[in-house]
Amino acid sequence: TDLQDKKPHIFEESSQYKHWRFSPEQLWDIRNKSTNEAISRVKKNVQEEQANDGTPDKDYLSAKEELALCRFFEMQCQVMSKHCKLTDMVMATAVIYMKRFFLYNTVMDYHPKDILLTCLFLATKSESERISIDDFGKTFHLKSTKTVLNLEYTVSQGLKFQYYIHHPYRPAYGFFLDMQTGPTDVKLLKETYKKVDKAIAEILLSDLPLIYQPAQLALAAFMMAGKDNGFDQQVKRYITDRFGQDAPTLLSIVERILGFLKTVTPVTQEEAKEIDRKLKLCMNP
Repeated sequence: TDLQDKKPHIFEESSQYKHWRFSPEQLWDIRNKSTNEAISRVKKNVQEEQANDGTPDKDYLSAKEELALCRFFEMQCQVMSKHCKLTDMVMATAVIYMKRFFLYNTVMDYHPKDILLTCLFLATKSESERISIDDFGKTFHLKSTKTVLNLEYTVSQGLKFQYYIHHPYRPAYGFFLDMQTGPTDVKLLKETYKKVDKAIAEILLSDLPLIYQPAQLALAAFMMAGKDNGFDQQVKRYITDRFGQDAPTLLSIVERILGFLKTVTPVTQEEAKEIDRKLKLCMNP
């Protein structure tokens, strides 16, 4: 139990806890500011380039459209990771790198498909699953790895050089082991745990990792995974038994996470293509 009790403390010492936790309102304030600054920058650069040749003003992306495009590429990141047999840890780290980078940077300056690859490459290093840049290029069938390497410093800067990511996979495994020590239906637990990874992957395609702590997200993933077989009730009981006076707060946080997820709709390929078409016309020259 001591280890379990110390875990939040370790997380609270992390750069993630100190620098990368926001309220939903803060996230939108930062995004709107980044987008507006990018639009001003692009306008200025376009004017200098065209020196009043009478070209009409461009139709710029909104912060919402930028986020939708990023979400689509986060989804691509998951697909590519699975296809190339990278671990869930690498995938989760890369997806969260993308979220952090595009909070203060915009797609008008950096296309997400380029940033995605650099985030994946950095994630293999950060998660100690290093692959050489040549092998990385072969794995993803890249004609050249130059862009991946060229963007390494830019992305690192966007991450404030804070590479270590606490994501929900580790605490989820911790809870899986811990639940086995209590009065839990182990067969049902194992059946549920097989679906937890999928639930975490869904959580990763939202703002939740920038709002809540990994352990809270892991418990929410267990609730999602246990919805069909009724194990979610055992998860609630586990939280009540395990976390004592903190249980009501934790249960309400988990409910909030599940409620938040209901508002998330995946971005379709058509939507992404439409935004990308618009982006081509307002990229920073």
